[in-house]
Amino acid sequence: HLSKLRGRGMDFSEVRNYQAGDEIRHMEWRVTARTGRPHVKIYQEERERPVIILTDFNPSMIFGTRIAFKSVIAARLAALLAWTVIKQGDRVGGLFFSATEHHEFTPRSRDMGVLPLLASLSHYTIQTEKQREAEPRQLSNILIRLRRVMRPGSILVLISDFYAMDKESEKHLNQLRCHNDILAYHICDGLELTPPKPQQYAITNGQQEMILDTRLHSVRTAYEHFCHTRIAQLQEQLRHLHIQYVQVTADLDLIRLIHQTFPRRDPRG
Repeated sequence: HLSKLRGRGMDFSEVRNYQAGDEIRHMEWRVTARTGRPHVKIYQEERERPVIILTDFNPSMIFGTRIAFKSVIAARLAALLAWTVIKQGDRVGGLFFSATEHHEFTPRSRDMGVLPLLASLSHYTIQTEKQREAEPRQLSNILIRLRRVMRPGSILVLISDFYAMDKESEKHLNQLRCHNDILAYHICDGLELTPPKPQQYAITNGQQEMILDTRLHSVRTAYEHFCHTRIAQLQEQLRHLHIQYVQVTADLDLIRLIHQTFPRRDPRG
C-alpha cells in the first residue's frame, strides 16, 4: 500500500533533476550522462495498513441448506482473509459479534496475531439455544464502537448477511468510508437467492412449524420478489456508499474469491 509521502522507501517512483540537498548515493548516472544534467532517483515509501475484519454471527447467520451454515462460511472466509493479510505483511484485527456478545482484537502482525482470532471464530460458530433465540444485534451498534477504535487509513472488511443493517448503519459506514477503504462480503444461502423446487416443505425455527408450498404461483412469485428486491436494495446502498459488494455462497472457492476481490499490495513492492 503506497503512502502519499515520498522519501527513502524501497519502491522506485521516478527520476527527476537533482536539487540542492539530494543524496549523492541516489544519483541516476545513466540519465545524468545522457542528458548532461544531474538526475536522482526518487523512491516512494510503502506502509503497512491495518485490516479490521468485522464478522456477523447474529441468529440469521445460524442457517444453511447447502454444505454449511452461513456462520461457518463467514468464519472460514474471515480466517482465510486473516492469513492473507499477514502473508502480505499487514496487521490484522477483528470485531466479531452475535446477539449476546462481541469480541475485539487490536490489529497485530505475524502469525501470533491470527491465532486469537481463529479461536474466537471457532467459538462463534457454536452458539447456544439462548443465543439463537435472542434479538439480533443491529450492525449500527457495532459500527459505533468501531468508529471509536478504528484508525484512519485502515481497511474494513464486513462479513454478514446484512439482515441487521439499518439506516443508522449507513450513516456510520459513510463516516468510516471517509478515511478508510471498506469491502463487504454478503453471505447468502442458496435458499435466499431462489425458491426451492415446487413442492410442499415443512419448516421450523425450533418452536413453530409451518408449510411452505412453492407449488403455488403466488408463493413462488412473492418469494422471488423478496429475494431479488432485498439484494438489489443492499447493492444500491453499498454502491451509494462507494463500498465494494461481493456475494458469497457455500459452493464458492473462497481462496480464489479472496484473490479476486481483496485489495493487495502494489506488485512492484
